[in-house]
Parts: sequence; C-alpha cells; structure tokens
Amino acid sequence: MGKSKYILAESIGYKITNTARLITNRLNKNFKQNNLPVTHEQWAIMIRLWEEDGLTQNNLSEMTKKDSPSISRLINNMEKRDLVTRIPHPVDKRTNLIFLTATGKKMQMSMIEQAQNTVDQISNGIEKEEMEIFLKVLRKIDQNLSD
Repeated sequence: MGKSKYILAESIGYKITNTARLITNRLNKNFKQNNLPVTHEQWAIMIRLWEEDGLTQNNLSEMTKKDSPSISRLINNMEKRDLVTRIPHPVDKRTNLIFLTATGKKMQMSMIEQAQNTVDQISNGIEKEEMEIFLKVLRKIDQNLSD
C-alpha cells in the first residue's frame, strides 16, 4: 500500500463487505418477491439440510460459520414457520437433530431457482474468464484469513 492516502471506499475490506451486503439484500429480495418466507441465513441452513437432513446444531454452526446461539435462534424461527423440526438424538439426549419438514422440503426447487437468479444478476456482464479470476482471488483471500 505504501505511502498513498488510505481511502475507505477504495479498500478491499470495504468493497468486499459492501458487495456481500448488496448480494444478501438481492437474495432476500428475490426470495420475498417469489413468496419464499426465508432469509439468506435460513437459506444457508436449508441448503445444508437438503444435502444431508438430520444434522446437529453444531454441524450447522460449523458449516455456516455461525456461532451456536445464532444457529439456535435461526432454528427457533424456522420451527415457528414449519420449515424444520428438532428431533432428540437417539444416543445423546443432550443433542437435537435438525430435519426439514414437508414444507421446508417443498421449497427446495423454488429457492434454488431464486439463488441461481441472484447469481445471474450478480454476474451480468462479467466474462467467464473474469469470473474465474475473481473466484480464484477470493479463494486466496479466504486461505490467507483461515491460517
């Protein structure tokens, strides 16, 4: 960075954070416009459960990189909307397994469609090669911050 003047709006952290917020807002908007009563945070849980139903809250916490209290709050809200249900673990009664309800399962295709719609909106006008470079750089940033 050298001796140049620091400008917040031009910093990589600011740009990544702002872009992430815009993407989140767009995904939430696309869900809402298509009568899908979920948020991007709930989507992150549901997609994991479509891949493997019956995960623990700890599994979901690790997969989504969210703390346990946040996952618990999300699951509580999702239970109220009849999207998931908690079932006591057959061996460890202190642990619950989280399963999608019939309502949650039924939303899968519509939600994936809106997530893909969001990706299409995000990548509009970006060449395939540019996107590949962008994703490669993001992977490197993730690696740098994961150490």
